[in-house]
Amino acid sequence: MDEAALLSETVRLLRESAKIAQHGRSSFQIEVKGDTSLVTNIDREVETLLKAELLKLTPGAGFWGEEYGHSPATEAGYWVVDPIDGTSNFAYHQPLWGITIGFVKDGKLLLGAFNLPDLNEEYTAISGHGAFLNGTPMPMIPPGIIAPTHIVGHGDSDLQLMGRAPGKVRHIGAFVVEAAFVATQRYRAMTTGRVSLYDAAAGILVCRELGAEIRHWDGRAFDEAENLGHQRCEPMVICPADSNFPFGSELASLS
Repeated sequence: MDEAALLSETVRLLRESAKIAQHGRSSFQIEVKGDTSLVTNIDREVETLLKAELLKLTPGAGFWGEEYGHSPATEAGYWVVDPIDGTSNFAYHQPLWGITIGFVKDGKLLLGAFNLPDLNEEYTAISGHGAFLNGTPMPMIPPGIIAPTHIVGHGDSDLQLMGRAPGKVRHIGAFVVEAAFVATQRYRAMTTGRVSLYDAAAGILVCRELGAEIRHWDGRAFDEAENLGHQRCEPMVICPADSNFPFGSELASLS
């Protein structure tokens, strides 16, 4: 199956998952996991569907989802899935949550797709072919500085950066939404703590295709090939090219 056909099938499954999630909000059960994060039966239902169907598209591929564990990357590829990113937002009936799917082949992000169902936004990208919002090509992110008036999103563990990083601080609690906001320039940039690749892959690819820089706090370029296991990614920044973001020892010391 070629890349375009694989993305088309991925989007079909993404839309099916979005319908399940939105319909299921009328009656769902919430649990508290060992790390105090929330999980619902909808997270598990969506991941069960996506794991079964995505692996049919790429027999023998590895799979890593938030709820049901990890099987290693193979020559056939590697799916990374967060069935609901922003579960707390979802559980408390906020609109800022999403479903995100990435596919890695030969150590590189090949395609990504994510859906923000309550915002009616669907983002897709194939490496080297740009990014799309609801099927329409997205403009490149303008390079240049982050002004004091620009909004920058931060993760829970990054709020200590207030006063050190440029821009006005915001926090949403869902990587996929903040990545969408950078892609559309509702946010000028974002930082994140130690997220998992399943949270970040599709958002990273979309922003990368739009010209954003994805770097760790010490300035190293993000490399998905280094993050194909269970471990969380080192804290990172998604920002415009040629920004004034203060990479280096000051931020690295906070990680």
